[in-house]
Amino acid sequence: MTKRYLALALPVLVAIFFALPLLAQGKSVALHGVVYLDGNPTKGIDVRLEPVGKQVKTNKSGRYIFSPVVPGTYTVVAQLPGGDREKAVVTVGQTNKLQHFYFNTKTGVLGEVAVTAVRKTDRLRLDPIKTEVIDVSQFHEKATNIQNLLNASPGVRLRNTGDVGARNEITINGFSGRSIKLMRDGIPIDYLGSSFGLTKIPVNAVERIEVYKGVLPTEIGIDALGGAINLVSKTPQRSEVELSYNIGSFGSNIATLNAMRRMGRHISVGVYAFGNLAKNDYPVKNLPITDEATGRNMLIEARLFHNGFKQYHAEGFVNVEQLSWADLIQFRLTSFGLHHDIQNDFTTRNQPYGQAFRREHAKLIPSLTYRKSLFEGKLNATLFGVYSHINNNMVDTLRNTYYDWRGVPHKGVASSGEMSGGQKSIPGKVGLESNSYNTILRSLLNLALTSEQNLTLNVMYNHVRFIRDDYDAPSYLGKYRYDRLIAGLGHSGTWWDGRLNTILQAKLITAQTHDDTYNEPAVFNKGVSLSLSGKYDITPRFLLRSSFEKTYRMPDRAEIFGDNSFIVPNLKLAPEQSKNFNIGLKWHKPGQYNFELNSYFRHTENLIKMKEINQYQGQFLNLQSVKGFGLEMDGYIRLFDAVKVHGNLTYNEFRYNGSMNNVQNDNHYKDARISNTPFFYANLGIEYAFKSLFGKRNNTLKTYWQYSYVHQYYLDFIERRFEPDGFLGLFGESKINTNRIIPNQHVHTIGASYDTEIRKHRIKLGLEIRNLFDREVYNHFKMQNAGRSIWAKMVYLIR
Repeated sequence: MTKRYLALALPVLVAIFFALPLLAQGKSVALHGVVYLDGNPTKGIDVRLEPVGKQVKTNKSGRYIFSPVVPGTYTVVAQLPGGDREKAVVTVGQTNKLQHFYFNTKTGVLGEVAVTAVRKTDRLRLDPIKTEVIDVSQFHEKATNIQNLLNASPGVRLRNTGDVGARNEITINGFSGRSIKLMRDGIPIDYLGSSFGLTKIPVNAVERIEVYKGVLPTEIGIDALGGAINLVSKTPQRSEVELSYNIGSFGSNIATLNAMRRMGRHISVGVYAFGNLAKNDYPVKNLPITDEATGRNMLIEARLFHNGFKQYHAEGFVNVEQLSWADLIQFRLTSFGLHHDIQNDFTTRNQPYGQAFRREHAKLIPSLTYRKSLFEGKLNATLFGVYSHINNNMVDTLRNTYYDWRGVPHKGVASSGEMSGGQKSIPGKVGLESNSYNTILRSLLNLALTSEQNLTLNVMYNHVRFIRDDYDAPSYLGKYRYDRLIAGLGHSGTWWDGRLNTILQAKLITAQTHDDTYNEPAVFNKGVSLSLSGKYDITPRFLLRSSFEKTYRMPDRAEIFGDNSFIVPNLKLAPEQSKNFNIGLKWHKPGQYNFELNSYFRHTENLIKMKEINQYQGQFLNLQSVKGFGLEMDGYIRLFDAVKVHGNLTYNEFRYNGSMNNVQNDNHYKDARISNTPFFYANLGIEYAFKSLFGKRNNTLKTYWQYSYVHQYYLDFIERRFEPDGFLGLFGESKINTNRIIPNQHVHTIGASYDTEIRKHRIKLGLEIRNLFDREVYNHFKMQNAGRSIWAKMVYLIR
């Protein structure tokens, strides 16, 4: 049946790719507007048109004008003399375009009255679909990381298995693991392997982070169950070079390069690259070791000795812009490589490894993006295509030797590797090898039916061919294929004088898995997801937001094929299904305060969870049914212009509703809390900014303190009758004795950043101390993570 869907979808994709350039044509028009400062038209404000590079100043009436302008999509940047600036992405059609800006000197942000010039981050926060937006550009000078930014957001918790470059698991509103999708610029990052993971990419690579909870926009062409994280790339609008270097504890080094050069009106070139080098040799308590002299087992504290990580990731691109038949054509080439030492297995530290490692690389990944606005801006099209070949190696070839936790090698009897005693090298090769060949095609069309009604069509096709060594049968290669097609149609409307906004969506999701190793019958799955989202402005400062969806999520490549090391393949996984309901209230005044209360309800079937096969390996299975609700509160208030206080808390009441066909024989755990998942966590932070330091306008010193709390939770199911008493189960102790508990975790972080300008070059310095009081913190398998660490950062921007 997949062939039938592909036969319909692929010709549509190809037709769109080739037909749009032929339709694209237009004439020159004008783009103009007025810049208001505290409500008054203001003279002498710089206004820049990107990517053209034109710049003008407003006249005595506050007016600016760019003429002639070729129809297309532009970014207009208005900048105050003090440095505050705002961007507006506008689409110019066949008629003149009006674009106003409104500034408020007290807040330094865009006033709400300028609806057409509201920043993208602000628009997303006011959408019918609940979205947390982290403006990462505000953190580029800070010595922080993506994980800390996400963990400070309401309803989000990211847990990793180490430090720089470590595996991680994301939890959003009670869902976790592969139910949460990670994207880059709206495209699933599978084609980049693990190179663009959340513990690997530096903050200077990202402009903003969009965290979607529950219903996903039509523009996001994926089938996530509980939410998604979209990393929006930093895109310079003019020629510049930005260098950053971050150095931290445990031998950590992170370097980033962002550069763009405009070669003329229509062409620009750029490069983006980052590198990681870390020992990750932090001290860990309670490591088991045997005293050779006495034969006595004991627990010691020692540093990890084989936990290093190194990586490079480089991209070069060429942009061709503002042609009569294309607003943008971008050709991009990506290359990456990484090497990760394996210190221990993924669930325990019972035995250290001293030479095992994993490496991954892709020589060249080409991608192409095409954008065009047609019919006076009524039809906007984005086309994307990418192909990648990713090579993985799992190397565990040490023989007759084992290591202890002091890093000392000893003679042993194992003749086939450190990790599991199984075959870990194919004859003629070093280690186990796997290759993934990925193709993604995407067409996104947005049609303005009227000024208040829009249709969006998003079609995404993903083909994966996966070939791996089989260490159980060295003479065979495991060969698999995976095809997934997602076609989404959405209608967004504005009603009742703009007070009500709705989004109605339908998505067809199909997936087919082929086992070409033994020519077994293909496994086909399909589903139709439906959703309705709405937002109602009760007053200009107070809104109500709600959504409902019945959705499906197909098992993804990693769940089906495994990783050729720790995760065993399972080609017969069924799709997850869920009914989700969200409702929330928001009271806000941009730049001054924002308070939100949100609740969500979930009922999920066929939930895919990893089940341990042994201490070395696990496999994804359709194991569980889950239902429950959650509550989150979030807010900030700005005091005296220089002080900002913000905080949030999240409580999840998700309960186990039984395993599929009682395959786990655990009905006595029915109605227990979901195991190994935090259910209550909170954050509190204070920021203080010293502006115009030393009397210089562009000198700013920012200081901050951040506190994070995670309530204790259990690694295994605890029957409800044995749970702690008290309000929401947050007080008291369990009525059974168990050490399979991750205790309360308190983490304090302090930092400062300094931003100045020297001879038109910007220099930014950052310092951060994480886990200030060196409290013990753990990952989701109760393995101790890094304690106190100190980080310093420097950013140098040349324009």
